[in-house]
Amino acid sequence: MKVRKIGLWTAAAAAVLLLLLTAAGFAKPSAKGQGLSHTGDLNGKVLAGVTAARMPEENAKVLFETILGIKLSGYHAVKDLPELLYELKSGRADAICCPDVTAEYLLRTEEGLERLDAPKDTAGGVEGGGRLEFAMALRKGEEALCAEINAAITEMKEDSMLKALAVAYVEADEPLDLYETREGFGKTKLYVGVTGTVPPLDRYDANGRPCGFSIAFLEELARRTGYRFVTVPITVEESFTALESGRVDMLFCYGTSRNTTPGEKDYLVTKGYYTMDEYAYLTLK
Repeated sequence: MKVRKIGLWTAAAAAVLLLLLTAAGFAKPSAKGQGLSHTGDLNGKVLAGVTAARMPEENAKVLFETILGIKLSGYHAVKDLPELLYELKSGRADAICCPDVTAEYLLRTEEGLERLDAPKDTAGGVEGGGRLEFAMALRKGEEALCAEINAAITEMKEDSMLKALAVAYVEADEPLDLYETREGFGKTKLYVGVTGTVPPLDRYDANGRPCGFSIAFLEELARRTGYRFVTVPITVEESFTALESGRVDMLFCYGTSRNTTPGEKDYLVTKGYYTMDEYAYLTLK
């Protein structure tokens, strides 16, 4: 897929597993996942997914067994997208799970993948609405900042800017590939942790640089709030530790459920900027 580029910046490159994948025979997938066509075929199989923030691997296994109405023989929680693809293409997992928006992106950019059919009720959402809202997470005590960001997100929805960004950087067949600039907007810096695990919403390029929708969204947010947002590549596993320690001021991509009542949390969540309708399940053709 050819991608148009706007701007360029030199940020600290996040580590990826490309060399590891090549060395481990990434180009020689087994037939483990072949012959699957429906999520029901995953009964007794192995599923893999990127580590969910603050969710133990066993809890994730139970979650997907509940959603799909099956019993898995195993669930592998991995740290990033290259490792997730390795799980599938090496034959360690029969299928991988990810948000629908990421699944559509992978089907456009990765060869040899196909999406499993799933019953409609596996979406698990609410009427009119989707399983998860992707939002930003902040530390408790930052209620005033959270309110400022919420006001800006509301404006972006009302004047259709948020939809325009989604069309250009998420839903397009050839999404724009924007990079963070040195100048930025505003004098007060806020550091935003990005994991690169939910492309094209939160994406790294081949060199480990954050790019695309996250940068475009934060630049528009900067124009409306007067802050300067600086991205910090982090892993999902360290994301909340980085937030709580003050290494970052917020996390860019955090999924919050729309159909459950949250309990007492030790962090804040902004208004959502993108809706995930359902989890999707990919296997090898």
